Amino acid sequence: MKYMFLLLLLLCGCSPIDTDSAMREVSIFHELYQSGKYKEIYKISSADFQKITSEDEFVSIMIEAKEKNLGEFKKTTLKFQRSTHSLLSNNEISLVYYSEYSKRIVQEIFVFGFESDGVKLKSYRYDSIN
Repeated sequence: MKYMFLLLLLLCGCSPIDTDSAMREVSIFHELYQSGKYKEIYKISSADFQKITSEDEFVSIMIEAKEKNLGEFKKTTLKFQRSTHSLLSNNEISLVYYSEYSKRIVQEIFVFGFESDGVKLKSYRYDSIN
């Protein structure tokens, strides 16, 4: 039994998590946000994300965020990244950015999971800094 646990631990530690692909997805998210293509953001999100939120609900949330809270996207800086290795579910990457929009500066938290066709947005949240 202890050899099985050791083998699982070694296998988990040997598979690096590719944060570069998640960072590219954040850039794509911001580009799509800026051009108002919220349905496209939804289409490239994870199956888990889509189970929790309908496309219409997501688009409505994003329109409200842009019009009332955030405004136009200006720039972003990665502040923190964390990789979570899991034995019983998919690995995850959490990226925290400080992003400047025309109406405020926010902390954006992106959580990505790995699916058969690549890294997918699992969760997104922003909190006002100013």
